[in-house]
Amino acid sequence: MISKLWVENVRSLVSREFEFSPGINVVSGPNGCGKTSVLESIHLLSQGFSFRAKELKELIRWNSDELVLRGEFESSGKKWSRGLGVTPRKVNARQNGEDLRSPTGFFGCCPAVIMQPSDMELLRGAPDVRRRWLDEILCFRSAGNGATLKAYKRVLQQRNQWLRQFKQDGVAVGGGELFSVLTEQLVDLGAKLWDSRVNLSKEISPIITGYYRKLSGGVDEITCAYKSSILKSMDGTDSFQEAYRAKLVELEPAEKALGMTMAGPHRDDLDLCISGYGMRSVGSQGQCRSAAIAMRFAAVEVASRYLEKPILLLDDIFAELDVDRRNAVAGLIRDKECQVVIATPQSEELPFAADKEFHFKA
Repeated sequence: MISKLWVENVRSLVSREFEFSPGINVVSGPNGCGKTSVLESIHLLSQGFSFRAKELKELIRWNSDELVLRGEFESSGKKWSRGLGVTPRKVNARQNGEDLRSPTGFFGCCPAVIMQPSDMELLRGAPDVRRRWLDEILCFRSAGNGATLKAYKRVLQQRNQWLRQFKQDGVAVGGGELFSVLTEQLVDLGAKLWDSRVNLSKEISPIITGYYRKLSGGVDEITCAYKSSILKSMDGTDSFQEAYRAKLVELEPAEKALGMTMAGPHRDDLDLCISGYGMRSVGSQGQCRSAAIAMRFAAVEVASRYLEKPILLLDDIFAELDVDRRNAVAGLIRDKECQVVIATPQSEELPFAADKEFHFKA
């Protein structure tokens, strides 16, 4: 859990200090006052990245040179501190007074899970939205999964760079020998990533189904399965390697013409269906919203299982839920017994009382 937070020059927030309760903390106030920025700051110090910005310099307050974040955390009787300084050109991350190579070093000790209205994109959005969600949970399971994912992305980038140069010049640095090495590395790492994702999808599928059943009142059922762009049946890592290698050989002329890698785990998806049809195309607003919340609770479940109970960050998620779903979500939150930080315009409309409240003025 996070016990204290200091925020300076983060988006609309000039300077603010918070001391949180282990229970339910509510940050209330009008739109645009910086409530979501508090959640973003906690998420950044917990997970090492922002759930809203691609680059951390985007968080720096207008007309400011630097943002500063500091947080104090507690877990299993242990305490530690984290600090982050961001300028347009540099990012400095520290833990217990020691420099880290990057904020990604924060990941894994004190997980956080965000729930927000834009989570509808988990159902309605493109496959890369679901892949990012799946890979974040994959890293909850093991640090090794994170290393595999990072290595796969690095080799994919190098292979794409070779293909782009070949498309432009007809030749590329390293020639065919380097291309063959990169292709084989991509196959090996892709097989490991595929295997890890398939195992994770098997673990979380019944979890998502169970949460959705609770949120929908058992009116309908959903299914969840990993959808590979290479191997349709989940026969094993060796079968995937063979299929992936053969697919890349088949696509090599087209890849050289287009300048990009056209197949692999970076093209896969998580398939959520209702009554046998993809929710992306047939799911109603209410069904998709319930499924998105179920996916977030599945992340809470995995983090609790492999790390510890995460900080649950709720960004005004109750406003668009009907009474039954509001009560169901509130019940699940209580059952999880996680530390909760909620951003909402009006705290009196929440389906539970706050242990501590911070009110922002316009």
